[in-house]
Amino acid sequence: MNANWLPIVSFIVSILAIPTLIGLFWKDLHDKKRENSDAKKEQRKKEFQANVREVLQEELKPLNNSIDSLEKKLDLVADGTLSTLRNSIKDCFYRCYEKGYRNDYDFKNIHALYKSYRNLNGNSFIEDIMHRFDSLPPKEDFLKKRAEEKEEEHEKVKTVQKNKIKDCENGGGDTNE
Repeated sequence: MNANWLPIVSFIVSILAIPTLIGLFWKDLHDKKRENSDAKKEQRKKEFQANVREVLQEELKPLNNSIDSLEKKLDLVADGTLSTLRNSIKDCFYRCYEKGYRNDYDFKNIHALYKSYRNLNGNSFIEDIMHRFDSLPPKEDFLKKRAEEKEEEHEKVKTVQKNKIKDCENGGGDTNE
């Protein structure tokens, strides 16, 4: 009996294999068509984008020229602002340097100017001035030191006057007489 069933099983397997092979062939063919279709869609998309870019570049050319012009003007304004900030920082420093001290207003002002100067990519030229400015004493310390110096000077004058009075009292006056 085993031999009788073998041709029948082979026949059934053959019949089932044919649709499977046809299905695989059909799927492969359909996948290739889809790939070709996707490739064509991608190609059309790229061509469309290139056309849009070309049209936009032509249409935006005047705008690009305006932008270039504005960028040049903005650079000029930034350079002018840097010069103005640098000059203001120097003026504030030398004004305080001549007084010998800095007050709170000068401190806040010059540091705000310096922050703007650095934000506009100012060079390190002003850094030296800022270090010198920060080393100036605050107004309160300056006035206190000055008062102490005046008090010391006053004490010296008093001491000299006392010594002169003592000399006069001790007969140590003018010996040329």
